[in-house]
Amino acid sequence: MTDFNYFAEREQAGQKKFQQLRDGIFRPVIRLLIACRISANVVSALSILMLAPAGWYLLRSLPDVPPASDGLIAAVLVWLHVGLDAFDGPLARETGTAGPAGAFTDMCVDHSGMLITSCLLAGSGLIDGTLAAVYVSSYTVAVVFTVWLNMLNRPFPLVMRTKYLLYLLLTLFGVSGQNWLPQAVTAFCGIHIVFAVWGFFRVRNTLGGPK
Repeated sequence: MTDFNYFAEREQAGQKKFQQLRDGIFRPVIRLLIACRISANVVSALSILMLAPAGWYLLRSLPDVPPASDGLIAAVLVWLHVGLDAFDGPLARETGTAGPAGAFTDMCVDHSGMLITSCLLAGSGLIDGTLAAVYVSSYTVAVVFTVWLNMLNRPFPLVMRTKYLLYLLLTLFGVSGQNWLPQAVTAFCGIHIVFAVWGFFRVRNTLGGPK
């Protein structure tokens, strides 16, 4: 099976080196997790669970927009989700359990984090619900085409993962009280739609090419 991932062609070239660097940096923590008999799947589950208290801080002031202080705490919890998600891969490789199933789980956790955070931002009033729906939908379609093209050995030359910018803008709101999320997410939707259309035609042309 073709390597199952959603990295661009340029990223794939350096991905193995990055994994080795990250595994070396995280090795002391990974060994501690192994000693505590914590598996990569448990780390993935803990990563997702970080979004529950983040949601509580974002939604507890409904129907008003949450105060910036609550937004900052929520942002810290979202980044904890991202940080924990970075440990499951090195842990799986160290324990010899890495493989397509683990890569699939990691992608689902990663994508679910973006989806849940987007819904929470809409529920808290920081972005419009319709805008959040378009963002999540276009992001998902772009990711699906990215994975599909990788499996067809026709990867995108580059991709843009706006979810990290989304998390940074939530952090900015928590620090300064300035909400730039609506304007930014509108731009992100345009980027995803371009990638979705581009991906559709790349997949279609590949499937319709000579056998």
